[in-house]
Amino acid sequence: MSQQIHLDPILKHASLLCQSQFGKQPERIHIHFNEQSAVIMLQELIDPGDDRLPDDPDERYTHIHILLSQFIFPALQKKIESTFGHTVSHVFIDWKLEYNSAAIAVTFEASTETFDEDIYTGKADLHIKVSQITESVQKAPEAVNSFWLSDDILVVLRKGLLINLEKQIIKKGFNSALRVSKRELELGHFIEELPILDLLGRPLKNAYLDWDFEKDFSMLLLVLEK
Repeated sequence: MSQQIHLDPILKHASLLCQSQFGKQPERIHIHFNEQSAVIMLQELIDPGDDRLPDDPDERYTHIHILLSQFIFPALQKKIESTFGHTVSHVFIDWKLEYNSAAIAVTFEASTETFDEDIYTGKADLHIKVSQITESVQKAPEAVNSFWLSDDILVVLRKGLLINLEKQIIKKGFNSALRVSKRELELGHFIEELPILDLLGRPLKNAYLDWDFEKDFSMLLLVLEK
């Protein structure tokens, strides 16, 4: 992006929204962005001892995902779009229990026909491996794309993933249960089976995963060690 971007309005509003929903502000908020996407990283999002949160890990994840997706992101969307000058096309949200960190990620509609392709070493092999892992747990994606969002964050997008059974589950309104199950299954396979060090030259630090079920689209964020 050639114009100067002022992130303070998003940072301040995100802090206040988290305070209202979780009873505390995140200890750190970082925003990474380019012309295609933006990711808001919320570190130390919740108070682990908050007795308002469910004790069961799956229920806690679902509860936090709902707060982020149905309350916090909708209140941030206009500020995100006005700040970056692009319309949001997809939103993806994940929260990691073990790190108490969340990612709110968006992709932007292209202002032209397509964005320039990001060519990097290991890209073709990474796409092949992502497709193979996806096929091993459900079916091969119709398309895979990826690009660097920052020096340490690689965005991997997959389209055309859902099998007919999953589409029926979504149609019946069981999105939350499907998200929890798919996330546990797929993210585990990606973390264990993607040879990130061999392909990209640095070890994997963390990974986030979510889906836009209505549009059959998924984002995998790979956060690498510096």
